[in-house]
Amino acid sequence: MKSKTINPTELKEQYKKWLQEEISIKQIDKYFEITSPFIDRYNDYLQVYAKLEKENKIVLTDDSYIIHNLQMSGIDIAGSSKRKQLLENFLNKYHVSLEGDALVIRTGVEDFPQKLFFLMQAMLNVDDMFMLSQNKVASIFVEDVTDFLDKKEVFYSKDVNFIGKSGFVYSYEYLLQRTKERPERLCKVINHPNKQNFQNTIFMWNDTKETRGNDSQLIVFLNDENKMDASILEGFKNYYVDVILWSEREKHVNMLRA
Repeated sequence: MKSKTINPTELKEQYKKWLQEEISIKQIDKYFEITSPFIDRYNDYLQVYAKLEKENKIVLTDDSYIIHNLQMSGIDIAGSSKRKQLLENFLNKYHVSLEGDALVIRTGVEDFPQKLFFLMQAMLNVDDMFMLSQNKVASIFVEDVTDFLDKKEVFYSKDVNFIGKSGFVYSYEYLLQRTKERPERLCKVINHPNKQNFQNTIFMWNDTKETRGNDSQLIVFLNDENKMDASILEGFKNYYVDVILWSEREKHVNMLRA
C-alpha cells in the first residue's frame, strides 16, 4: 500500500479544531468541570476540575479519578516503593503533583492551556502505564522496555521534553542520539495501543518534528500483549513511524543501536 502524503500544518489545524469543538465546560459550585475529548481505557471522557484559587491563579485537578480507578483495578501503588517512585517520575515530567490521591497542577491564567494539556497528558500516561497487561502481574511495561534497552546496551537519555511548533511541551520516554550512521530517534512507549493513544502520539510527533532535524525519526514500542487493532499498525506506517511490537523486540535491536 502506498503511503499517504502528510501535511503537518493541516493535521495540526484539524486537531485544534477537533479540540475546540469537543471540549465543554460547565460550572459546578466553585469549580468548572472541563470535559475533554480524550478517553480512558473505559471509553469515558477525561474530566478536569478548575477552581480560581486566588487572583489570576487556577488549581486544576482530576479529583482523584485516575488513582482511584487504578486502585479499583487492583493496582496498589502506595504499597510498592518502586511503583510510587515510578508514579512520581511520570508526574514530574508534566509538572503535576500528587495531593492525597488527586493529580493537581497550578497555573496562572496565561499558562492555563499548556498546564491543562500537561494534566490531561499525565492522566492518560499514568492510566496507560500502570494498567498491567493480562499476562503480567509483577511489572510495568515501561520498566520492561528500559530493562530491555539496558540488556541490549542501547544508550539513551530518559524522559526528555521538547517544545513543538505550537509552543506545547511534549515528553518522550527515550532519546537515542544522532550518530554517523543513525539520525536522532525519539521513542514513545504505549502500553495500550488504542485509537486515542495513536492520535495523541501522531499529533505530538508532527508538532515536535517541525522543531527538530528533518531526518529525525520516531520509534514507538507497542505492548501487543494487550488488545490491539490492526489499523493502529497501518496508521503508524502511513505517518512514517517505526513500530516495535513487544513480542518482536529482538528483531529490532539494530534499529536502536548507534
